[in-house]
Amino acid sequence: MHTDLGRAWWQWGKPEQTAAELLSAVRVSSGEVRDRPAIRKIVTDLRCQYPLVAGVRELIAATGVSART
Repeated sequence: MHTDLGRAWWQWGKPEQTAAELLSAVRVSSGEVRDRPAIRKIVTDLRCQYPLVAGVRELIAATGVSART
């Protein structure tokens, strides 16, 4: 559910809500975020486009998404 909501928030252009939902997903099942290519892509996009949004750094750490572009 959290990953679906994260995708929806992302499509609506809401990075803060996207990060919050994906962090909730990490807390419930980190593999749902870490191992799904579509979700990792959103985390990568958040890192590149909104690095200062609350929760983005935590998402990067939780998913292992490279800190480099």
